[in-house]
Amino acid sequence: MPNLTIPTKDGKSFNSYISFPKNLGEGEAAPCVIMIQEIFGVNKVMRDKCDWLADHGFIACAPDLFHQFEAGIELNDQIPDELQRAFDYFGKFDIDQGIEDIKATKHVLRGHAQSNGKVGAVGYCLGGKLAYLTSCHSDIDCSIGYYGVGIEGILAKANTISSSLMLHIAQKDGFVPPEAQIQIHDSLQDNPNTTLHSYADVDHAFAREGGDHYDEKASDLANERTLSFLTQHLKGC
Repeated sequence: MPNLTIPTKDGKSFNSYISFPKNLGEGEAAPCVIMIQEIFGVNKVMRDKCDWLADHGFIACAPDLFHQFEAGIELNDQIPDELQRAFDYFGKFDIDQGIEDIKATKHVLRGHAQSNGKVGAVGYCLGGKLAYLTSCHSDIDCSIGYYGVGIEGILAKANTISSSLMLHIAQKDGFVPPEAQIQIHDSLQDNPNTTLHSYADVDHAFAREGGDHYDEKASDLANERTLSFLTQHLKGC
């Protein structure tokens, strides 16, 4: 499995899964995307999403953000014990350290030999919240969040968004109730850097293939919008 080592400010490091476009020749460069994990670690779902983006011409890298607990955590949402572990990690997760790890990943990707210097971020669930915060607290070129949990509690940070941000919102999200969605729309819809898309009749994790709430139609539409957004901001076309 291809890995990229990410050094941290304290002299330590953590691993990330990285996937390259198959047609990327020697001496050629491509834009990079940080794929920010759900609460299940860098599992097959996240690796597959990296490979999907690589098939569309992006270098995709999923940092192991759960290294703050232990390296290499991979969980399956279909296994009850592992689902509970995931929620436990979510409750203990240090958001500030997660953002620092994303910044460290961005720094490495910007300087990668096959990078064109542009770096975006795409996050899911916990990663959707982190994608929002990455847009608030870094010089990421663009950021996309799928069904981010807890964004309504940190909307005061919206005035620090300096790069283009897209949020995919599930209208029947059991973790983001209607009142929270209203707060998000009211706070962000007039921000010129922010694009919001809501999806009717779908629940949290509608874009996780194999998940209980996967919705092919909504997922395909969100992914199409994501690819267009990344192409616009990272490829300049």
